[in-house]
Amino acid sequence: MERGKKRLLLVLLGGAHSLNHSLFLVLPLFLLTIVDEFSTSVEIIGFVSGASYFIYGAGGIVGGQLSDRFGEAKTITVSLALSGVSTLIFLVAHDFTMLVIGLLLIAAFASLYHAIANSFISKVFQPNMAKAMGIHGTGGNVGYMFAPIIAVALGTMWGWRISFLFFGILSVIVSILVLKMSPSIMKETRTEAKFWDIVRIPKLWTLIIFNMAIGLFYKGVDFILPTFLETQDLPPAIMASALTAILAVGILGQWLSGKASDAWSSKKVLIATSAGTTFGLFCLLAVSLPVVAILIFILIYGFFFYGHQPAFNALAGLITPDNLRGTVFGVLFFFSFGLGSISTAMAGIFADRYSLESALYIMMMFSFAAFLLSFLVPAQTKRSRGQDK
Repeated sequence: MERGKKRLLLVLLGGAHSLNHSLFLVLPLFLLTIVDEFSTSVEIIGFVSGASYFIYGAGGIVGGQLSDRFGEAKTITVSLALSGVSTLIFLVAHDFTMLVIGLLLIAAFASLYHAIANSFISKVFQPNMAKAMGIHGTGGNVGYMFAPIIAVALGTMWGWRISFLFFGILSVIVSILVLKMSPSIMKETRTEAKFWDIVRIPKLWTLIIFNMAIGLFYKGVDFILPTFLETQDLPPAIMASALTAILAVGILGQWLSGKASDAWSSKKVLIATSAGTTFGLFCLLAVSLPVVAILIFILIYGFFFYGHQPAFNALAGLITPDNLRGTVFGVLFFFSFGLGSISTAMAGIFADRYSLESALYIMMMFSFAAFLLSFLVPAQTKRSRGQDK
């Protein structure tokens, strides 16, 4: 019975994971529409997105500490509920200031989620941590891959504001379900661990720097890719389907990565996935036929980029004691999504001043840097004795 409840909660967290990212997907899909409506530019929106992503990443530290102090279920509920409620602002956002306020509030509340969820999963599913991380990511992708189609459909019929509101309402509903289910699965405890205790965790900084390199290309690609696809003379439905296909391929990548990490080594998986991610970006830019380039990119980038996530999260969990787990995941999230958020501003600058292709070349350089750094991450495959004391 308890195993069934755990599986159900994992599925529910996968849905929450999907919604957490879906709230940030609407803006890139309607980027040019929003630019025209508010009489701004891609560069300015890029800076606003960069600021929201920085808040999204920085809030991971807060979420991790709240998780360690007050428990995962309460903080996940707050994150999902308030980020969902924040979408109501867009119903009255008829000037640029209100748009910015809405985006920043969503980022602030949504920022709490990842550190908490990863901490929760690493504690509840310790025997097969990477596999559980993979299922969590897969569950997120299953829902998230339909988000572009849903967002485009709702936005086409009723406007981009309704797309935001739809994902916001679902976030509130899921937050209530998580709060009701969690107490029967894990008894939450408060800890008195200090933030600076993480400095003494062996080899953590190698993971932090590697994760920052990933953030420096991931958010930039995420921001600029829909517009790049639009310039390839693809209709909106095909554009949304391409984004969905990347996520669908990512499901297979996360599932196989989780199994491979538990069976062999997270480090080996990270090296392989980092190499594949860089090659996928290279193919998008180097192959002359747009349709062929996009198809190859979807298959390779989708598989390998999303494949790195369960291996990385499991490795972080393996080297971290339980009482600091949430805080560590928060720090890792900050360096990836927070400091990595400058990639959206960089992508906007290069896209406006040079070309969309030049922006993607910069992102590919950061991806190659992540590949080189993957050789330096720790090779630990099982928890050290006494680590949780």
